[in-house]
Amino acid sequence: MNRNHPRRFALASTAIMLAGLGGCVVGNNSKLQRPTIGQELIDLQKARDSGAIDETEYDRTRTRILDGAGVSSRPAAEA
Repeated sequence: MNRNHPRRFALASTAIMLAGLGGCVVGNNSKLQRPTIGQELIDLQKARDSGAIDETEYDRTRTRILDGAGVSSRPAAEA
Protein backbone atom coordinates (compact mmCIF):
# COMPACT_ATOMS: atom_id res chain seq x y z
CA MET A 1 0.00 0.00 0.00
CA ASN A 2 1.21 3.50 -0.82
CA ARG A 3 1.81 5.53 2.36
CA ASN A 4 2.13 8.82 0.46
CA HIS A 5 -1.48 8.74 -0.74
CA PRO A 6 -2.96 10.70 2.22
CA ARG A 7 -0.13 13.21 2.03
CA ARG A 8 -0.60 13.71 -1.73
CA PHE A 9 -4.33 14.07 -1.26
CA ALA A 10 -3.86 16.71 1.43
CA LEU A 11 -1.31 18.57 -0.68
CA ALA A 12 -3.52 18.49 -3.78
CA SER A 13 -6.57 19.60 -1.79
CA THR A 14 -4.66 22.50 -0.30
CA ALA A 15 -3.33 23.57 -3.70
CA ILE A 16 -6.81 23.50 -5.23
CA MET A 17 -8.27 25.47 -2.33
CA LEU A 18 -5.52 28.11 -2.49
CA ALA A 19 -5.89 28.43 -6.26
CA GLY A 20 -9.59 29.08 -5.81
CA LEU A 21 -8.96 31.73 -3.18
CA GLY A 22 -6.22 33.40 -5.20
CA GLY A 23 -8.60 35.82 -6.86
CA CYS A 24 -9.94 36.88 -3.48
CA VAL A 25 -6.57 37.45 -1.87
CA VAL A 26 -4.49 38.81 -4.73
CA GLY A 27 -5.40 42.18 -6.27
CA ASN A 28 -8.87 41.92 -7.68
CA ASN A 29 -9.30 45.23 -9.49
CA SER A 30 -12.88 44.65 -10.61
CA LYS A 31 -15.35 47.21 -9.34
CA LEU A 32 -18.71 46.31 -7.93
CA GLN A 33 -21.40 47.31 -10.36
CA ARG A 34 -24.71 48.59 -9.12
CA PRO A 35 -27.73 46.97 -10.73
CA THR A 36 -29.57 49.06 -13.28
CA ILE A 37 -32.74 50.91 -12.28
CA GLY A 38 -34.72 48.47 -14.40
CA GLN A 39 -33.17 45.47 -12.63
CA GLU A 40 -33.88 46.99 -9.23
CA LEU A 41 -37.53 47.48 -10.20
CA ILE A 42 -37.78 43.92 -11.53
CA ASP A 43 -36.27 42.54 -8.31
CA LEU A 44 -38.61 44.71 -6.27
CA GLN A 45 -41.65 43.45 -8.15
CA LYS A 46 -40.50 39.84 -7.69
CA ALA A 47 -40.19 40.47 -3.95
CA ARG A 48 -43.74 41.84 -3.86
CA ASP A 49 -45.14 39.02 -6.01
CA SER A 50 -43.49 36.37 -3.80
CA GLY A 51 -44.86 37.97 -0.64
CA ALA A 52 -41.43 38.93 0.69
CA ILE A 53 -42.61 42.55 1.00
CA ASP A 54 -46.06 44.10 1.23
CA GLU A 55 -47.63 46.70 -1.05
CA THR A 56 -46.68 49.58 1.25
CA GLU A 57 -43.00 48.60 1.26
CA TYR A 58 -43.14 48.05 -2.51
CA ASP A 59 -44.54 51.55 -3.12
CA ARG A 60 -42.09 53.19 -0.72
CA THR A 61 -39.05 51.45 -2.22
CA ARG A 62 -40.21 51.99 -5.82
CA THR A 63 -40.56 55.71 -5.13
CA ARG A 64 -37.09 55.83 -3.55
CA ILE A 65 -35.53 54.04 -6.56
CA LEU A 66 -37.22 56.29 -9.10
CA ASP A 67 -36.58 59.51 -7.17
CA GLY A 68 -32.91 58.52 -6.85
CA ALA A 69 -32.77 58.14 -10.62
CA GLY A 70 -34.41 61.53 -11.16
CA VAL A 71 -37.56 59.97 -12.61
CA SER A 72 -41.05 60.90 -11.48
CA SER A 73 -42.63 58.04 -9.56
CA ARG A 74 -46.14 59.31 -10.30
CA PRO A 75 -48.11 57.79 -13.20
CA ALA A 76 -48.16 59.89 -16.40
CA ALA A 77 -51.87 60.72 -15.88
CA GLU A 78 -51.08 62.43 -12.57
CA ALA A 79 -47.96 64.28 -13.77
